[in-house]
Parts: sequence; C-alpha cells; structure tokens
Amino acid sequence: MDYTIQDNFEFTTLKEIIIQLLQNTGYLVDLNTTGIATGFDKVDIITKGFQSDELCVIASKPGNGKTAFLLSLLFNIASKSGKTVGVFSPERSATKMFYRLIESETRQSVKKIMTHDLKDSEKEQINSILYGLSKAEIFVDDSTMLKQDDFSRRCKQLRNKYGADIIFVDGFELLSCGNITDVEPNLAERKAILKEIKNIAHELEIPFVVFSHLTHSYKMQDTENALAMTTYVDEYISEIADSVCLVHRHITGDKADFVIIKHSNIQKPEQISLKFIEAIDKFVDL
Repeated sequence: MDYTIQDNFEFTTLKEIIIQLLQNTGYLVDLNTTGIATGFDKVDIITKGFQSDELCVIASKPGNGKTAFLLSLLFNIASKSGKTVGVFSPERSATKMFYRLIESETRQSVKKIMTHDLKDSEKEQINSILYGLSKAEIFVDDSTMLKQDDFSRRCKQLRNKYGADIIFVDGFELLSCGNITDVEPNLAERKAILKEIKNIAHELEIPFVVFSHLTHSYKMQDTENALAMTTYVDEYISEIADSVCLVHRHITGDKADFVIIKHSNIQKPEQISLKFIEAIDKFVDL
C-alpha cells in the first residue's frame, strides 16, 4: 500500500472551535498562554502565565492574604492544571499549609473531618474532594534559615528528581544568605538571596515565584489604594525580578486587587480586581 503524501489537507481542530466559541461568548480564557497559567483569567491574559526561568515577586502587606493567595495559586496550578509544584515555606509548617488548603477546598475544618463529625452526604463530597487533592503534586520544604548551598541543592532536587514545573518561596526574607542567624537579613543579604533565586531559576529553566512583605507597610495606615501601595515595594526587588506584582485584600467586603507592577508585556502598572471569599480563605476571579 502506498502511503506517499501527495496532497495537503486542512483539518479542523477542537482548539479552533473553542476559540471561536469563546470569542462569541466573551469568556476570558486565553488559550495562547505560553507559560504556567495562574488560574486567574485576566492575569493570564496580560502575563501569558509564569514563564520559564522567570523570577516573579509578589508583594503584600503583612496579614493581608499573602498565604491565602499562595494557596489559591497552588490549587490552580497543581490541582487544576496538573503541574508539579515545589514550595519553600519558612514561615509555617507543611502540615499547617496543607491543612489550610484542605479546609479551603472542602469548606470544613480539619478537626471536624478528623472527628468524623459529618453527615454521610458531606463525607461523600469530602472524600471526592480529598481524592482529587491527593493527586496534586505539591512538595513543601518548611526548613527555616536555609543556607544558600542547601537551598540551591534542594531546588535542584525538586526539579531533577521530582520534576517540579514551578517553585514558590513564601517569604524569601527568612532564607539565609550563608549564615544562620536569628535576626532578619539586612538589605545587602536580601539582595543576595533574591539574586541567588534568580540565578537558580535561570539554571533550572523554570519559573520561581517569591512572596515578600512590604517593608514600610506601617506608613500605609488603612489605605485601600493598591496602586499607591506599589510605591512601597523595595527598589532592589524591581531591579532584580523579571516581574513584580502586588496582592491586596480590602479590609471590608470581598474585594481584592492584583496589580502587575513590572512585566515585559505592559508599559504601565495594570490593576485587576479579584474576589476574596473569606469563608474559605480563597481568591477567585471576579
């Protein structure tokens, strides 16, 4: 039988049909995302997702939803998208982080789940949710004050052994810069730590997403102007990071803001409105 290709035929793809459908319905799903999607539609339309070997810093005021936003990203990337995620969490234990994620998705306290204080219908629903979450490939290192070499080796293990597609650092200021100390690193040390993370991102060719507290948040008082808060992001962060963002949860109501301060796809800061569901400690599209 002769399989020689003599003609060039055109075939219709499912992706083409979906694009047409979405254009007619107004959904904000961008199928041309080139990186790892954040799971927030308007953010992904601008950024095209977290890019390979990119260092992204996400800043926030202390106690303003940083961990909730991190967990929302983890769920979107690991559970929804099926990516393998590494997390360095020097601020809280892996158990506490996973418990918060479980409570957010099941809408039940871990204590209630463990004591079997649930109706049969609730147990069936929670079993289904937990089964789905158990498939998420999330690896957490909750060591505190890691030396630079230790941090580098663990990142390489996450990438080479476990196949991490992206690595998060929840509070990079708590990582060490060669010396184990009980005091917060000074400016020079913070710069060195951030530069090291950027070098590792380039070496491993995967995105690194670093969360950072705004150092002068006490000056902001009770302002709800997220764009104004961007001026309090340390200058060295903007110099070193490939992209810089800010997440802000409003004091009252369910409104939240995500500001893309620096990114190769924008000329000026872009502010995106999100919704924060306090009952389940989760950020979602508005």
